[in-house]
Amino acid sequence: MDGFKAYRYYLALKLHFTSDKFNVFENRGNVKGSREAFEARNDRYIFEKLARKIGNDRDIIQFFVANFAYGNESAIYAGQEADDNLAEWNKRKQSITKIFIDDLASLLTYVEINKLPTSSIFDFNFNEYPAALKLFLGNKISIETLVIINELDHIVEHWLDNPTVQHIWSNELLRIKKLTGFVKYDKEKLRKIFTHFVEELD
Repeated sequence: MDGFKAYRYYLALKLHFTSDKFNVFENRGNVKGSREAFEARNDRYIFEKLARKIGNDRDIIQFFVANFAYGNESAIYAGQEADDNLAEWNKRKQSITKIFIDDLASLLTYVEINKLPTSSIFDFNFNEYPAALKLFLGNKISIETLVIINELDHIVEHWLDNPTVQHIWSNELLRIKKLTGFVKYDKEKLRKIFTHFVEELD
């Protein structure tokens, strides 16, 4: 691992998370970015330092993914914040099923406390944002949970049909879509949990 390789991973993942058209899985991380361009960067020493600190391909990919997932597009400059995001990402990976179940419970509690119809968890209710969107934006449920739900029920495209949401929260919803493939979980197990949750709402 050297600074140039870290730089190319950064370019590929930044493009993946910020562009609707680029998919790092489909493009296998192929991006334009020559060694000459890297050498001309004033901040190349940061990538070199990061490469020495992290040391291998898998971990540096996880470092960038964690930071883009949590909305930090300046991971290479962020220091402690970037390290904290990686630690949180790794912690959540270890307990993804529990987080998912707890977040579903939070959604149900929210609609019960606010005396809202259960349909408002994922759907717009009299121009009110869906509860799942509101709790995500308020950091009350995790982005990982919404990634899983979106894989199972395609809620993000539905939300983007709303012009206000598309105008204000398009970047946040793009992050949810782009994190698909990076959030690893037992698909059959969580599908059953989510199906049961939806059936209980009806």
